[in-house]
Amino acid sequence: MDGNWAKGYRRGFTLVELMVVLAVLGLLLGLGVPGFQHLQESTRIQAQVRQLMADIILTRSEAIKRNVQVVMCPSASNPGTKPECSGIFAEGWLIFEDRDRDRRLDSGEEVIRTADGLPDGLTLTNRAANRHAKELILFRPDGTSGRNRTLMICSRARPDIPSWSVVMNIIGRPRMARDWGECPTTPVPSQAG
Repeated sequence: MDGNWAKGYRRGFTLVELMVVLAVLGLLLGLGVPGFQHLQESTRIQAQVRQLMADIILTRSEAIKRNVQVVMCPSASNPGTKPECSGIFAEGWLIFEDRDRDRRLDSGEEVIRTADGLPDGLTLTNRAANRHAKELILFRPDGTSGRNRTLMICSRARPDIPSWSVVMNIIGRPRMARDWGECPTTPVPSQAG
C-alpha cells in the first residue's frame, strides 16, 4: 500500500488548490452579485412601467369603446372602502367612467379598475423628477388626452439605475421610454404639486 502512495496515486486537493478555487469563486461572486442586483431592480422598474402603460391603454380604449370620458386618477383608498381620487399615483390608482365630465368619481359612475401602488423603493414622478405624479389622466370619447405627459418610475435606493417612463403625446398615444429623465438623488417632496 505504501508503494502505491509513492507512485502518485493520491486523491483529493491540496490546501493551495483549495485556496486558489476559493479566491476565484470570491472574485466571481464579488463581480456577479452587484450586477445581478442591478438587473433585478431594473427588471422590477420595467414591470411596473409596463403595468402603468397597460392601465393607460385600458383607460384610452374604454373611453373609445364606451364613447364617454374615462379618467385614471391617483387613489390612496384602502381596500374595502369607497374608492376615491386622492394622493399620488405611487400609492395606487383607479379608472372610472366620467359621464358628467366633472373629473370626480360620483355615485352611479362605474369604476373600471383599481390598481395597487408601486412596491416599496420605487417612485413615480414627472419627467423633471421634482414632484410626485398626482394629476389625473383623462381620455375623451375620441381617445385624445389633450396634453403631453410623462410619468417616470425610478428606484429610490439605486438612482444610478436608468428610469423607465410612459410618455404620452397630445393625441393620447402612450409609449415606453428608457432613461427619458434623470432619477432624483434626493427624496421628492410629498407636498409638491
